[in-house]
Amino acid sequence: MSDIITIGVIGLGNAGTPILNNLYKSKKYNLVAFDIDKNKLKDIPKDISKTNSIKDLAQKCKAVLTCLPKPEHVLQAVDGEDGLLQNASLGMIWIDTSTTDFKQTQKLAEKAKTYGVSMLEATLTGGVHALQNNNMVCLAGGDKEIFNNWKEVLQDAIGEVVVLCGDIGAGAIAKVVSNMLAFTNMVAASECMMIAKRAGLDLESFFDAIRVSAGNSFAWETVVPHIFNQKYEAGFTMDLACKDMNLSYLLGQHLNVPLDLHMEVKKKMEEARAQYGDSEGCYVYPRTLEDKLGEPLSLKGWDNWGYDIKVLDGSIVVKHKNRPKSKHPQYNSCLLYTSPSPRD
Repeated sequence: MSDIITIGVIGLGNAGTPILNNLYKSKKYNLVAFDIDKNKLKDIPKDISKTNSIKDLAQKCKAVLTCLPKPEHVLQAVDGEDGLLQNASLGMIWIDTSTTDFKQTQKLAEKAKTYGVSMLEATLTGGVHALQNNNMVCLAGGDKEIFNNWKEVLQDAIGEVVVLCGDIGAGAIAKVVSNMLAFTNMVAASECMMIAKRAGLDLESFFDAIRVSAGNSFAWETVVPHIFNQKYEAGFTMDLACKDMNLSYLLGQHLNVPLDLHMEVKKKMEEARAQYGDSEGCYVYPRTLEDKLGEPLSLKGWDNWGYDIKVLDGSIVVKHKNRPKSKHPQYNSCLLYTSPSPRD
């Protein structure tokens, strides 16, 4: 893109704020920001334009990214007299990064066409840590030509690895299923850690052993350290996690796929949410086991732990940062689950 374009970002939460910052750091775009909570506009760089309405933002921008928590928030932002679509600039591209219902996305994409607006999905996976470093993975959905034209913006906003999963709706499906797998692995990881604790194993050595075994997963790499430091990934709440688990359930119903295991995990997640609250981090489930059995799984020295990700040969690699000195330093990074190789 040779001309400097104006891009709007709607929603400055745990995803929208780093996306806005990543675009700002690229120094390629004029930016406009909106959030229903005006306090969130106070902390963004002064040379990013701020607006009090979606209508105003829509009229100023060539492209708009929506970064919103739930399907109903997306609908409120884009539909209606004061929404994004009815006030869009000529030829606008709407990029939705929200995790939402694929059927709603498909309907809104069709409606967008009637206003001359093209839509792309750009759902996110890999964790808030990665997004803050402009290193998250984007699971996209939409027309291939539109995707290719706007891929650079997706990479500047989210990260280098952008996978086109299919037509509109495919991004939402891929993201929901990804979270479905992640939370299933999270529950399994929690139970396995409790087995190790009660069997008298050294928990840190056990963690590293599984990292190089057939049982490894992205959840194991990132959930267990959150168990050790008792922070439970506050960047993504139980409220949103249970929302995604319900979207998975609805997807299975729509496609007539039995989801016996998923329903058990969904039940456990909802119980943890009821016990600890909507705003607790999405990895809080292991705490239910700790409280029930009176067996803490926390370890000293993990308070400042973090991670980064990269894609190597089509698979995610987790790089651990600020962990205690490992008894097995050769395992500081480890190959994880296989994902599709990026394609144009």
